[in-house]
Amino acid sequence: MKEERKLLTKIARQNGGMLKVEDVLEEARDEGSPLHKHFEWDDSEAADQYRRQQARALIQKCKITLIDSQPIEIRAFVSLPTDRENGGGYRLTSDVVSDERLRFELVRDIQLTIARWTQKLNLLDQDLAEAILDLDTRVNKVAEERKAA
Repeated sequence: MKEERKLLTKIARQNGGMLKVEDVLEEARDEGSPLHKHFEWDDSEAADQYRRQQARALIQKCKITLIDSQPIEIRAFVSLPTDRENGGGYRLTSDVVSDERLRFELVRDIQLTIARWTQKLNLLDQDLAEAILDLDTRVNKVAEERKAA
C-alpha cells in the first residue's frame, strides 16, 4: 500500500490537496498503475458489487421505534463483526439485544468504533475526543455491570 499511498498523495497535491474519486479512477484505468488492481474492471461484476452496496445501504436505512418513556428510532438490523468475517449479513436488532452473546459482541463492536472515533477526533479537537472518551467510559461501565449481573 505504500506505493498506492504515494501515488494518491501525488494526485491530491496535483489538485490543490484534494483527492477526488474521479481522479483516482482515471489513474487506475491504466493497467500499469499500482491502483488498477484495487478495482473491478469487469462491468457485470462491478454492477453486481454496486447493487450489493446499495442493498447494504437500504438495510442500514431501515429503522424501528422503541417505545420506553420517549420513542426512539434505531436501526432495525445490525451487522456484527463475526458475521462480516463469515461472508456478511445483518441480524434483527431485537434478536441481537435479546441474546447475551450477540449483545456482548455488539457492545464490543461499539467500543471499538468509539476507539476509532477518538483517534480521529484527537487529530482535530481534544475536547471532542475527551467527550468521546467519557462516552467510552460509560459504555464500558454499563457493559461490566451487565456482565457481572
